[in-house]
Amino acid sequence: MEQHDTTPWPAGSVSNSVRGEVNGALVQAGAIFGGVHFHHRAAPPEPPPADRRPSGLAPEVEVDGTAYLVHDHPAEARSTGDGGATVRQARCLRLGPGGGFGWLRRVEVRAATPAARQARHAVAAEHDLLRRLSGRVPGLPAVLDFVEGPDDTTLVTAWPRTRSHRPCDPLDALLPAGPVKDPGMLARVCQALASLCATLSALHAHGTAHGALTPAELIMRDDGTLLLRDLGRTDPGPAEYPTPEHLARDTTGPWTDVHQVGAIAYHLLTGRQPGPHAPVPIRAWNADVPADLADAVAAALAPARADRPDAAALGARLRGLAHPTR
Repeated sequence: MEQHDTTPWPAGSVSNSVRGEVNGALVQAGAIFGGVHFHHRAAPPEPPPADRRPSGLAPEVEVDGTAYLVHDHPAEARSTGDGGATVRQARCLRLGPGGGFGWLRRVEVRAATPAARQARHAVAAEHDLLRRLSGRVPGLPAVLDFVEGPDDTTLVTAWPRTRSHRPCDPLDALLPAGPVKDPGMLARVCQALASLCATLSALHAHGTAHGALTPAELIMRDDGTLLLRDLGRTDPGPAEYPTPEHLARDTTGPWTDVHQVGAIAYHLLTGRQPGPHAPVPIRAWNADVPADLADAVAAALAPARADRPDAAALGARLRGLAHPTR
């Protein structure tokens, strides 16, 4: 409303000048003098709520007749390098008989590009490999469901739960707390990484390597061992923990896994992710790390792959450090 009359206002009257938009009913609070003009503009319509779920998946997803309730964490969606497909992944809860938690990955193809075909093939190949190695390699997830559609491929693997029936945490849950210094926790880290080396050694014996190990890929079970979340084959992009052979575009293999185990240990023990070449010695960052443990990690991080121990030897060394009296 705007005041258009210049007549002086009597005592006790109120101004009838309003600045800005007015929504709702107009109530007279006193005597009003002069012309009153009411201008109303409707507020612009609210845009529809965007799907802010990290995975972009619906809250409930059906896979081969089984319903899964999709969690928001951990979860993500990313496109293949050529934009031909979107890879969506999230932790989930299996509904109905059996229950339990799972790790759901879906490749949705938009165009039949090389990267899209590679991503779909990787999920299918991982399903076949997990089925073949079930019961023969410790620390691998069980397959819950798998389905291939005309434009998508979905794989769900088991995610372990704690004794209190909540999902186990990934190893990266330890990183925000900073360098591991407590002797008990140091022993637990050694035990966990030794169990990982046992899984990798058995995997290597069957002619395959992971090649994309990260703390988020490793799930900590109540018994102190680690479970591989998946086999890391969906994303052909750069490794989160690059090795010298990654940077040189050289052949990757079991030696790559050993270097990445060393890099994960270094990160846990120092709070810093190491570079791929000759990182600063661990004890320069964290003097509480035993010298034997620092030496074992340094051996795994050797720039030349021939100088690194194999996964079995590294695991034995870490196991001895976890249980020094045995």
